[in-house]
Amino acid sequence: MKGGEMNLNQPDFFQNPYPFYEKIRAARAPFWLAHNQQTSSTGVWLFGGYKEAVAIFKETTVISKNLRVVRPAGTSTPFDLAMLHQDAPDHLRLRRLVAGHFSAGFLKRLEPRVDAITNELLAPLSKQPEFDMVGDFAEQLPLRVIGELIGLPPADLAQVRAWSVVLGDGFDSVTATDEVLFRQRVALAAYLAYIETLLDRPKGMPEGSLLSYLIACETKGELNREELIGMVSFLVFAGHETTINLIGNGLWLLLSHPDQLKMLARDPALMPGAIEEILRFESPEQRTSFRIAVEPIKVAGVQLEKGQQLGVIIGSANRDTAVFENPDTFDIRRTPNRHLAFGLGLHHCLGAHLSRMEARLAFKHIFSEYPTLRLASDVVTWRKNSFFRGLEALPVRID
Repeated sequence: MKGGEMNLNQPDFFQNPYPFYEKIRAARAPFWLAHNQQTSSTGVWLFGGYKEAVAIFKETTVISKNLRVVRPAGTSTPFDLAMLHQDAPDHLRLRRLVAGHFSAGFLKRLEPRVDAITNELLAPLSKQPEFDMVGDFAEQLPLRVIGELIGLPPADLAQVRAWSVVLGDGFDSVTATDEVLFRQRVALAAYLAYIETLLDRPKGMPEGSLLSYLIACETKGELNREELIGMVSFLVFAGHETTINLIGNGLWLLLSHPDQLKMLARDPALMPGAIEEILRFESPEQRTSFRIAVEPIKVAGVQLEKGQQLGVIIGSANRDTAVFENPDTFDIRRTPNRHLAFGLGLHHCLGAHLSRMEARLAFKHIFSEYPTLRLASDVVTWRKNSFFRGLEALPVRID
């Protein structure tokens, strides 16, 4: 399917991309999305089917995630050295350094603090006749949690969020004009400089923070300074961006499907399944990050040559009728639910359990303490970004 055959940069696509995805799957061919990103590739072949997605996620020999090797001279930054953009063995080395901070045992100890932050954010909202569940809550909870986990000064979080929004806009090849990419480069430079200043004043780090731990790892030679900056900058960004969307999208889905919300209220044991269905139905990250063929490879019968960039449309794979019965129906009882919202294989999202925990606590408190919470409008506006799927705002009221 040629990129010119279907224009994704239009309001209908950002409001509801799923009919477009259905056409891509029906074509039984990857969709060519041209881009002007700073790589040796002029675009990316996007695969929309579940079977192709699994094959791409599992292939780590012929398909590489090493972003630095395709950057033009002088354009690479420490962000490119984050574990997301590394192949084995560097990916595994970096991942193992921080895996303990996202383990089940660590998160169990962290849960009371996440619970307290959730209550702290919700308390003042109940006194307002109407408020925005995205801006007033969904954006704040993951940002506060990852900020405390890593050890960022609370006063800096608003600026960190502002940088993250600009970075996220630049990652979207559908809308990333030269001006958007310029703003991204400026924001990224400021963001990385900020991270470096934090690393240069370790005495002010909260005891037990991930930042102080990683500085100690650098001292022991377990990673270098560029890798450290890349690690921290990536964890801060990834640690809140998609969870904002999971919580915001989930609140909208449950409030706009009262039958499902009533079912959940009657049986709280359905909460884990509800979160998985939210992840499938409105996947917070709609496409995979950078991947490139380092040797010729055939994916689902399609031949890709060395040097061609490829990716998965996660939001499309999670609606594939070959795997999901009635995929356009939101069903919190769906089982099995083998969605790909957090990826698969070697690069499966490290923060998946943390994201699920934050969503679980958020939904538990919101719907148990505010049972009369209602949407203030039947119309919502989605963020104009085809890479991340999230709401601009979610106006609600308590009747």
